[in-house]
Amino acid sequence: MSGPLRLYHEFLKSFKQLTEKKRWGRIELIKTLALMMVGIFESRDVRLSQMAEKVPLAVQEDSVVQRFRRWLKNPKVDERVIYDPMVAALLVGLSPTRLRIQIDRTIIDKRFNILMLSLYYRKRAIPLVWQVLNHAGNSHFRERQALLNHLAALLPPGSHVLILGDREFGGAEMIRSIRQQGWDYCLRVKGDLAVCLSNGHWAYLRDLAPAPGTFYCLTDVIFTRKGHAGPLHFALACDEHSADPWFIATNLSPARRTLHFYAQRFGCERLFSDLKSRGFHLDLSQLIHPERFSRLLLAVAVLYLWLLSLARQVYRLRLFMRLTYRPLRHRYSLFQVGRRWLAKQLSLGQPIFPDPAFRPFCLVSK
Repeated sequence: MSGPLRLYHEFLKSFKQLTEKKRWGRIELIKTLALMMVGIFESRDVRLSQMAEKVPLAVQEDSVVQRFRRWLKNPKVDERVIYDPMVAALLVGLSPTRLRIQIDRTIIDKRFNILMLSLYYRKRAIPLVWQVLNHAGNSHFRERQALLNHLAALLPPGSHVLILGDREFGGAEMIRSIRQQGWDYCLRVKGDLAVCLSNGHWAYLRDLAPAPGTFYCLTDVIFTRKGHAGPLHFALACDEHSADPWFIATNLSPARRTLHFYAQRFGCERLFSDLKSRGFHLDLSQLIHPERFSRLLLAVAVLYLWLLSLARQVYRLRLFMRLTYRPLRHRYSLFQVGRRWLAKQLSLGQPIFPDPAFRPFCLVSK
């Protein structure tokens, strides 16, 4: 059996474990998803013609392209119905830890404006919930709130959540919404917004900016004249080589660790890099319809999560030395370990999984 065909059957087997209690729809739609994932992995490309070249089907490539195109156009392909069980399985395993959720927005191919919630994991991020916005520019509060509500429905009871976001998301309305969910937050705030200090005086954050190379905290302040969120705290810092200070709003006790928490937000930047230039070149899709691009993103996200769960097992068993003699942290990310391990095992005709107990879409060991 060829490597791509083996991979196709393993993807289908992984899906079967998640569909015993919840139907995803017609089996043909699920098979097409598995074929697309094989094509994306083998070609490292999301253009339909490139994917079709690598698909293990004895049919003309044009027919495969048409099959993929129909799948992307099909309104019965519901990203949430397919992806939510995977996210739920992932979160159940990680729920005893603090779940650091990043909210961010990215532009792909200069045409798709994507708002996404992702989970920080080992200096990377895992896509959880997303929306391809139907407008340019910043997201609206109702769009962010819809994603937060969707995430809340997926979380196991008692989950400890920390929301991380940049200046686009650092508003009083957003803070109140996060606190209504019972979650913590570390959000960067724009310097042209005002806070009411403990002495009752209002001041713009930019006027409170720390000098380069310094750090200090504000406690029990009210945030913005109109929004009136709080009382909350601020960690204020400025790198010694920068003129762009950080104003980090948080409900946690402000300290230097607040800056460490916020810095984990950049894991989503590495995620977007993995999905684009370092991974599957999502920015080359050639699609023009947002709903079709969202379904393509679904296929890439499922593949990404599957590879991370494989890499976690390779890492746990310390088998990454088969890939490089250098310390792993100096060479490959977890995503690259999963991708390279799978490619090598397929090329050698060796077992894909280093342990029969492999569980897809799970990042913890039992």
